[in-house]
Amino acid sequence: MKRFIVKIIGVSLAITLIGWLVFSLFIPEYYIPILPFLLAFFLLVNIVIHLFQLRQAKKDLAKFTRSNMLLTFFKLVLYSVFAFVYIANDTENALVFVICLMLLYIIFTFIEVTELSRITRGTKE
Repeated sequence: MKRFIVKIIGVSLAITLIGWLVFSLFIPEYYIPILPFLLAFFLLVNIVIHLFQLRQAKKDLAKFTRSNMLLTFFKLVLYSVFAFVYIANDTENALVFVICLMLLYIIFTFIEVTELSRITRGTKE
């Protein structure tokens, strides 16, 4: 768990730095103030869900598979609700928000899947 938290916080700091550079130097007109909160939201959700998935993987691998699919669905619903609420309140910046949301989703999902794959391979052996 500690390795995952360090990795995901490191990636979040890198995303923050890259985002700051991109939005301050290249496209400052597209910056929306919700982006730091969006990153924090992804970070928090992924840490909490990963903690739950680790517990499931250590208990029973069959239950882990079912719970992993349910948690993935739950995350998609949670992110979709977050997106719909934001887009309903700020339609002017919807495209920038959706692009940032999708980039964060892809990055965080990749990290989560690689970490869970490493852990479940170790559990099987």
